[in-house]
Amino acid sequence: MIVPSQRLMLVAAVVVVPLATAAGLVPGVALACVITLVLFAAAAAADAVRSLERLEALHLRTPPFLRLTKDVPTLLPVFIDNRSTEAIALRLSAVMPSGIASKTLIEDVLAPAGASRFDWPATGIARGDHPLAALHLEIASPFGLWLARATRAAACALRVYPNLRDRSTAALFLKRADAGPRAHRLLGKGREFDNLRQYMPGDNFEDIYWKATARRHFPVVKLFRAEHAQEVYAIIDASRLSARGDILESYVNAALHLALVAEHQGDRFGLVTFSDRTHRFLRAGSGINHFRLCRETIYNLQARKVSPDFRDVFTNLQLNLRRRALLVFFTSLDDALLAETFEREVSLLARRHVVLVNVTRPSVEPLFSGEPAPDLDALYTGLAGQMLSNRMRHLSLALGNRGVRLSTVDSLRIKTQVTAGYLEVKRRQML
Repeated sequence: MIVPSQRLMLVAAVVVVPLATAAGLVPGVALACVITLVLFAAAAAADAVRSLERLEALHLRTPPFLRLTKDVPTLLPVFIDNRSTEAIALRLSAVMPSGIASKTLIEDVLAPAGASRFDWPATGIARGDHPLAALHLEIASPFGLWLARATRAAACALRVYPNLRDRSTAALFLKRADAGPRAHRLLGKGREFDNLRQYMPGDNFEDIYWKATARRHFPVVKLFRAEHAQEVYAIIDASRLSARGDILESYVNAALHLALVAEHQGDRFGLVTFSDRTHRFLRAGSGINHFRLCRETIYNLQARKVSPDFRDVFTNLQLNLRRRALLVFFTSLDDALLAETFEREVSLLARRHVVLVNVTRPSVEPLFSGEPAPDLDALYTGLAGQMLSNRMRHLSLALGNRGVRLSTVDSLRIKTQVTAGYLEVKRRQML
């Protein structure tokens, strides 16, 4: 597309209008005025053609995809291929998708002959994939009479990952001055078999290995050690219960943080996502490549407007998990019917595995937890919070009787609270 510039309008007002007026009012100069106007029109047409040629000489391209970290500024490279023999000044505009923010709307760029690069500032504000469809450019004609505009397809996928650059995650990678082996008190004697040795006075009779004793004709006992390379699974609820506020966002960040902590502890980490059915089941593994796979699995996880099916996810876990594991649930149980279903179905899973359930703190506070209610609406809100608090307390007791630990977490401190629960399981050797 080509549009007239301000210079063309100014020239038309200063030159074309007076010449046309003179040609109509003064017959003697009519021919000269017409010739001048024709020459001006020919020059303007040639200038327009030249602007289109310069526009066709410019080619823009972007990388097929770009990885961003949420709320961390980055640069989107835009490669400009100028196939003409002279430098071209252009105005560049990139209309960012809804999940990407940029302080720059229009940028003036000088593209030299050949290949060049321009970095467009961008910041991801929403986790997931955000396609950048097109780039818009505008160049002036050689005489500045016209502005040639065009749209170039970009086809760039801006992939925004969760932001783990906080203090609690960075503490896992700190190199302290007093780093080295430390003695940590563990409860119990461990469950993993280590070695056999001859019985010594003071050993427990329950540790005697009777088969080896019969073969060797002297008492032999088993030695155990603390478990290593245990399996830890984060099960994330992506149903309507997690669509409120930033609940799902906190679940995703806490799950990836738990993966780093498990890697730091020498355990294997797995991932499960579900809503009305089980969506992804990623078997436990370790290493940086496995962490990247976990990140790729849930970076684009979005909540769905459906009710969760706890029975389906429990069945899948029973069928796919061959050994005892720590199952860390991230869900919401403030719905009475869904809480009852969870309480009823989780008992079979808790017989074989260690189950920790993390639910978000309700948005309403119970009665007498703060200032007195100023009006009737606030009183009813506090009454609803009190009923919810009582129901969650009863649910916690019921799940505790089945060996399931229910924890109410704060979205701002969920990483620290989930990590503390996992480390407590490790310390007590509950696996």
